[in-house]
Amino acid sequence: MNPNLVIVQNRPTQFDEPLYAFIQKSGKINLSVIYTQTGEKHGGMFDQEIGRSPDWDHVESGGYKRRDLNQNDIANPAVVATGIVAMNPDLVLLSGYYPPLHARLAWLLKKRGVRIGLRSDNTLEHSDFSGLKGLAKRLILPRWLRRYDTWHPVGSLAREYLETIAGVKKPTFLFPYSVDVDWFAKISDKFRQQRSKLRQDFGLTDKDFVVLGIMKWHEREDPLTLLRAFDRLYQSHPEARLILVGDGPLREEVNQVAAKLKPAVVLPGYQSYSALPKFYGLSDVFVHPSPDEPWGVSVQEAMACCLPVVLAEGVGAKVELVEEGKTGYVFPNGNDQILTDFLEDLLQKPGKRQEMGSNALQKASEFDYQYSILQMMSVLAVSS
Repeated sequence: MNPNLVIVQNRPTQFDEPLYAFIQKSGKINLSVIYTQTGEKHGGMFDQEIGRSPDWDHVESGGYKRRDLNQNDIANPAVVATGIVAMNPDLVLLSGYYPPLHARLAWLLKKRGVRIGLRSDNTLEHSDFSGLKGLAKRLILPRWLRRYDTWHPVGSLAREYLETIAGVKKPTFLFPYSVDVDWFAKISDKFRQQRSKLRQDFGLTDKDFVVLGIMKWHEREDPLTLLRAFDRLYQSHPEARLILVGDGPLREEVNQVAAKLKPAVVLPGYQSYSALPKFYGLSDVFVHPSPDEPWGVSVQEAMACCLPVVLAEGVGAKVELVEEGKTGYVFPNGNDQILTDFLEDLLQKPGKRQEMGSNALQKASEFDYQYSILQMMSVLAVSS
């Protein structure tokens, strides 16, 4: 008999939904997912950082068992907990300890003898423990984190956070924000075969060195550092080009800088998820300049598409995915000069760039959907 796993998280994501369908299709785990914040009161799927709802057109509806809680459910956590207990779960994995309902469910389920796990992306680097709020965290969090039977951090930095704050170690099974590596590799390769035509569509040539950024135009993801670094690169290498995909509150600033660099900067605007492999396929290197990104899903997307990556130190995925000089580079947050230096190195060494792209795909594959299933099977074996 397959083990029963219940996952509780606030909303669907562009990477978890295909994963959950993949798990269901594998036939190895009986999976049920409960979403707690998909109603209008919580803004539905609206993304405040870009000012619109995301376009995840690659996600097929269904494919796994899901339940979206309504306001009546949210007001009655004891009833929700009773329903979860009735599922006879081997483990209930709660995403995040902060949402009040998640915390309440953790307490209720633990009280009823249900094994609970915590998925977390918090890192020490991205946490603020100053002031009264920080003091409250330091007093309350250690005891609360110890309540969970298992921890499921998204990466090594998140694991360090849990162990440091809790002051103990728990059975830990990584649960990264993995993307569908096979899908990205396959689709981007098809577009790569049409690279010349695709580049022409954007006013680019085969000789151009194309830098790609896909991000929210928001201070947290810092597109302006990338633009400053590219400006310097372009002055020395007129064959350099930048494609900056996205949108957000820094739209005016981004447009102003890009206007001064025409025609070297291409701004395609916000793109649907299914269009992203096209941009990865026609580019030479991917940059994620965010100083405040606990993981960074786009990093694995780019690597799955055979692109070397250049990341700011603030991108948490650097620990798992970047092998310096082999799959990519890491630069200090906001340091556009060092970012320029790394881009220039990749521009001048096409052979090295190609080798790093191959290494990047191999590294991305180490944390694919199959990896997530193996991690889940391991914890369920311990739970049963």
